[in-house]
Amino acid sequence: MEKTNLFVYNIHMIEYKETQYTMMYKSNSDLSLYSSGFEKCNAGHSYGPIIRSYHVIHFVLSGEGEFRINEHVFHLKAGDTFLIPAGKIAYYESSITNPWTYTWINFLGINSEMYLYQIMTHIEDVYVIHGLDTEKYYHSIQQIMKLKYTTTSQYFEGNSILFHIMALLFEDIHFEKNIWQNTSIIDEIKFYIDINYAENLKLKEIAAHFGIHQNYLTRSFHDKFGISPKKYLTNLKLKKAARLLSTTELSIFIIASSLGFDDQLAFSKIFKTCYNLSPSEYRKKQKGTNTGHTI
Repeated sequence: MEKTNLFVYNIHMIEYKETQYTMMYKSNSDLSLYSSGFEKCNAGHSYGPIIRSYHVIHFVLSGEGEFRINEHVFHLKAGDTFLIPAGKIAYYESSITNPWTYTWINFLGINSEMYLYQIMTHIEDVYVIHGLDTEKYYHSIQQIMKLKYTTTSQYFEGNSILFHIMALLFEDIHFEKNIWQNTSIIDEIKFYIDINYAENLKLKEIAAHFGIHQNYLTRSFHDKFGISPKKYLTNLKLKKAARLLSTTELSIFIIASSLGFDDQLAFSKIFKTCYNLSPSEYRKKQKGTNTGHTI
């Protein structure tokens, strides 16, 4: 009897995992299916914080829940879709009063990051798409979950459905290739920084990632945005830190490390230079004057 790819964890959750080829093979493909699934969550059910080596897209079919990525917090409902790029720490939790049901598809591949980023640059909230007909995506994912066994034909069938789902997404967000093509490499680098600011980014490594010289990156970025990429990244980190200090009870050490600062002392020094207050002083002031602030 052939080994099944379908996993039934309980009466509320099922998942299909593609096992015909290795992660290495899939990573070197253009775009390759990793898994897909469906779950009717219990009240308050949570997942994470977790980091994955593949990209994840969840389609909310009913109910409500909360999705957190980096310092962003999104309150989602039926018709919303949330995107989790590989390597990002994410957490999501079902509503206590109106628990959500969602379906998902996971994928990887050489061009998978580019495809996901193309979607992310065309939507307002970067990580969330609102107002989709999520049922039609669930219909496609159901077709994947009918592929019960590991065969070459079903491997191709599963990937063909993944491509179909990506086609639907690009159509639904009204992706315009000419806009993407007209985006300069400096715009791409700014978006890359906006997405990856929480990592310990180095200009030399960013330049190498995009195949340009560090001096060209610095000069061109400043010419376009009126600020050096290093200063832009620092300002972005400090802005995110200020939000976390205002809206969470996370320790200053956790906030500093989660934003890619080398140590808490260096973070506190830079923060005070910008805000004229230490992180603890800033938190105390914000808690006293803006208790209703949300991210």
